[in-house]
Amino acid sequence: MSSSTSGTPAITPRRTMRGRAEWVTGVVYLRDERHIVTGSSDGSLQLWDLESGAQVGGECRDEYNIVWSMALSPNGKTMANGGGSERANYNVRLWDIETRKVISKWTGHTDVVCALCWSVDGERVASGSHDGTAGV
Repeated sequence: MSSSTSGTPAITPRRTMRGRAEWVTGVVYLRDERHIVTGSSDGSLQLWDLESGAQVGGECRDEYNIVWSMALSPNGKTMANGGGSERANYNVRLWDIETRKVISKWTGHTDVVCALCWSVDGERVASGSHDGTAGV
């Protein structure tokens, strides 16, 4: 381990996944500890194998909805992502991790959904937005 100029040890990533030209705006670590899902400013979600560093399957994509925030449910079966752009609604989508399909979508914010958090029991998702509101 090397030291940075501040005296704090620098850490080197074990694996770097490449393949997206757009910004990576969110990451969730799946409960199997072998995969992550990344969200991108181009509206795509990608599943990655941590051992090989390769993308698994095709991406899920909403070309008009930038992914700004992501959160995994406590049971690891559902992922929430918040997004929005001027060309699309500002919404929260729930994805089934196994099928990689949207199972619910709701709107209500009038600007980018930039923060998400699941309740401990996994029954509710709280969202925060650049519009100055939080929703549950």
